[in-house]
Amino acid sequence: MVTSAKITVDDVKKSAASAATAVKSAAAEVKKEAATAKKAATKTAAKAKATATKKATAAKKTVKKATAKKTTAKKKVATTAVVQYQGLEFSEAECLKKAQAAFKKDYKGKTLEELNIYIKPEERKIYYVANKDCVGSADL
Repeated sequence: MVTSAKITVDDVKKSAASAATAVKSAAAEVKKEAATAKKAATKTAAKAKATATKKATAAKKTVKKATAKKTTAKKKVATTAVVQYQGLEFSEAECLKKAQAAFKKDYKGKTLEELNIYIKPEERKIYYVANKDCVGSADL
């Protein structure tokens, strides 16, 4: 048995209107999601920019502090030590020069890396230990 279905123009219009409403609500939802995504991206970019700005500012402050420390470093004070003993007078610098000369004479070919001197005015001598294993003396 065949029944005939009547589709009227009003039925088609209703169906089209329903479809159009569904499409419009879907489009509105897509626009809303796009706006939300755009806001999130903008916030993320703003946070990244703020973080980069903070890091750059911190780096500048560090450089300024380092520069300030360099310029406020104390200057080295010039000093001189002079020993006077029973009519003798000699300076630390003179004793170091004499000990270095004695080392070069006694240990030819060796490089002087460290030098400690011991001054004994009562013996009129300068004793030295060079490079922790070379010993010798020089006259005042």
